[in-house]
Amino acid sequence: MWRISASFCIVLCLALLLASCGGRPTHHYVDTKDVKVDSISHTVDGDFLVVSAVLKNSGSSVRHSVYRMQWFDASGALLEQSAWRPIIIKGEVPIHVKERSTVPGATEYTLIISNDAS
Repeated sequence: MWRISASFCIVLCLALLLASCGGRPTHHYVDTKDVKVDSISHTVDGDFLVVSAVLKNSGSSVRHSVYRMQWFDASGALLEQSAWRPIIIKGEVPIHVKERSTVPGATEYTLIISNDAS
C-alpha cells in the first residue's frame, strides 16, 4: 500500500513541476491606449516558434498601429526581430496576427504594438 502512495506522490509532484515549467509568461508591450492584446498563444513547429495573437481596439474609431515580433533563445539573447508591420484595427473588431520565427531555436518572444514605428 505504501508503494502505491509514494508512487502516486512522485507522479503528482512531477506533473505539478512540469505544469509550472510549461506555463511560461507571454511577453507583449503595448504603446497605445486603445489597442489591447485580447489573447496570445504559441506553438512549436519543428525548430521554429509560431505566435498567434488577437488584438482588439477598445475605442470606437479606426486605429492605425504597427507591430513587430522579437525572438529570443532560451538564455534570453535576441535572435532576430521582424520589421514593423502596419495594422488597421476598427473599433471593437478583433484582428488576428500570426508570426513564425525564421531562426531555429527561438523559445521566447515579445510582441510590441505601437502607434509609431520610428
